[in-house]
Amino acid sequence: HEQVHITDLLFSLGLLCLFTISSLTVLLIGAHVYKQTALDMKTNYTTRTALTYVAEKIRQHDSTSSVSLGTLEDALELSESIGGVSYITYIYEDENALKELFVQASQPVTKSQGEKILAIQNFSIEQAGENLLRFTVTDEENTSASLLIYIRSHSTDTKGGAS
Repeated sequence: HEQVHITDLLFSLGLLCLFTISSLTVLLIGAHVYKQTALDMKTNYTTRTALTYVAEKIRQHDSTSSVSLGTLEDALELSESIGGVSYITYIYEDENALKELFVQASQPVTKSQGEKILAIQNFSIEQAGENLLRFTVTDEENTSASLLIYIRSHSTDTKGGAS
């Protein structure tokens, strides 16, 4: 009679342990999936946001001779005239950040002057064909994404060492 109670107790205890181990396993798997999903979302946000930002800036400036690669190393240069004064917007990577700098065309510039737009690891621009530019962004998790943009303004000068 006493042996039946011990068997019932051991069976119940074993069942409880099995339930606890199963619950913890499901919880750990769920936490891992959540962590990976959050990381993927962050990566997706960083690379796509940077590329969308560059694409929109080009669309805003893609008129006669206003999009070029040139004087500031590995920078996209977007020229415009406001009230008869020439300005240049530079978009480039510096100190692990995508930066933008808006200055009068006659002003000397350095990369450290720009405003930080987004934290990234690398931003590169390359001439992928006639009037075709490839932009590649690498985020802090070392994930890269690229975008090809056709420039209608026909001024894609590569004299400044764009990669």
